Amino acid sequence: MIDLKKLKGTKEYQGGSWLYFAPKEYEELPEEHKDQILYLDKDSKKYAHEIIGNYDVLCGDDAWGNKPFSAGCYKSVTKLNHWKDKADLKKWLYNRGIAFQESALVVPVFSTDEDTILLTTWKMVVKYVDIFIGFDNVVILDLKLHWCLYYHHDDIIHFAEGRDFNKSNINL
Repeated sequence: MIDLKKLKGTKEYQGGSWLYFAPKEYEELPEEHKDQILYLDKDSKKYAHEIIGNYDVLCGDDAWGNKPFSAGCYKSVTKLNHWKDKADLKKWLYNRGIAFQESALVVPVFSTDEDTILLTTWKMVVKYVDIFIGFDNVVILDLKLHWCLYYHHDDIIHFAEGRDFNKSNINL
């Protein structure tokens, strides 16, 4: 549902965001990983925000992340509110069954047009989960809008899949 042609950006580090890699950390990433991380440009970020709003990806949330997926728009919702360590969290994410090469948008929920939004792969989400979550609310979703991961800053993760657009409050 998300038009990949409308997502443009750069693989060059776009600093200034507290949410993602520090400059030195990004520079030390393997080229293979940098090739899977695209920093979206201003128009693409606006488009990503429109998709999230118009398609109500959090499906019934209270706009503060306290009731994600509460309107029944997804066939299944799994909640994780405790994990031992990063390895435990990575295992949980891996067990969601998403193909590593699948594209994913990483969008900070309370972001402005200036904040960083990434287009990456599920493999990078799993690999760098400690970079993408942990500070503030984040939505990670696939381009077909079939699944959506929501991280709440109180260390609660919801993973919803099997979107039923007939049960959605879509504002198109």
